Amino acid sequence: MKFRPLLKRIFNIVYILVMTVAVLVVIRYLVLFVALDTFHTPTQSMTPTIPPGYHGTVNKLKLGGRVFNFIAAAEGRPFSVSRLPGYGHLEKNDIIVFNAPWTDSWDSIAMNMRLYYCKRVVAVAGDTLEIRGGHYKVRGYDGTLGVPSEQDMVKAYVDHIRLTTPDSARMGGSVYTIPYDTLLNWTIDEMGPVVVPAKGMTVKLDSLNLLLYRKYIEWETGEKIPRGLPEYTFREDYCFAAGDHAVDSQDSRYWGFLPEKFIVGTVPLNQKNK
Repeated sequence: MKFRPLLKRIFNIVYILVMTVAVLVVIRYLVLFVALDTFHTPTQSMTPTIPPGYHGTVNKLKLGGRVFNFIAAAEGRPFSVSRLPGYGHLEKNDIIVFNAPWTDSWDSIAMNMRLYYCKRVVAVAGDTLEIRGGHYKVRGYDGTLGVPSEQDMVKAYVDHIRLTTPDSARMGGSVYTIPYDTLLNWTIDEMGPVVVPAKGMTVKLDSLNLLLYRKYIEWETGEKIPRGLPEYTFREDYCFAAGDHAVDSQDSRYWGFLPEKFIVGTVPLNQKNK
């Protein structure tokens, strides 16, 4: 009998310890799920801003943490994505971490749960973007986009390719951009203008817009575009994301616009130049 008070006290202490650990685990999970995450840049595509091999933190609070069925996404089954309320919105020059917007092919859109990128936003939904002399330009915006000294290298690179590589070999290389069509012949030094799709934006489905926007419309609707459909109103916001090391970065120039719902979060300013 005299051991009962002692056993009860031990039980209470163990119970408090277990509950404390459980609460700490839940808090840590919620922080990682809702507020923060981590990322790693294995390549030089964001140099000189972020060096290869860098480990950093992703801020989920600005745009709001994403909520979706991870199991369905990993298995390739249909799923929807929503966001918790954030304190801001996506802006030009934000550095973001996101799920790659393709799995097997750049010809279609899918949220890749196994592949993440870190790039800079150079145009947001509704912007009219063009590339001139390798430099990003957004109509009505006078600020600097990305790292101009890195973009200077693009024109020299493309000129070198044009001089040394036959036309037939360039299309499959690193010079031509979306939509990879001889009607436009857009290249990484001369591209656009093109409007970044925005939720509520309506486009006429003429031959040019079908070329530019077909895969995004088919991703949003889940089906092929019906023959004779005169126009389409977008349901999602997109952005154009590019690496700061513009001469060597696999980004929106090659695989297209990024759905905003694929973005994990932004990279805090105080990390960018470390």
